[in-house]
Amino acid sequence: MKNWKSTLAFFIFVAIYVYTAITKDADIVETTGYVALLSSLFMMLRSDFTSEHISKLIDNIKIGK
Repeated sequence: MKNWKSTLAFFIFVAIYVYTAITKDADIVETTGYVALLSSLFMMLRSDFTSEHISKLIDNIKIGK
């Protein structure tokens, strides 16, 4: 598994987010939600699967024009 460190960090972060959601401190839940969203996007962009599909999509758009 190529991105095991990022994946582990993400799951730790999700556990912390669930804990904050249970405590219901609105400011912390909102902030950690945004951090979770950004980290998820970052992990998706690091994936080879995502980069391959983005390049295929760009190639198909170029062919269509």
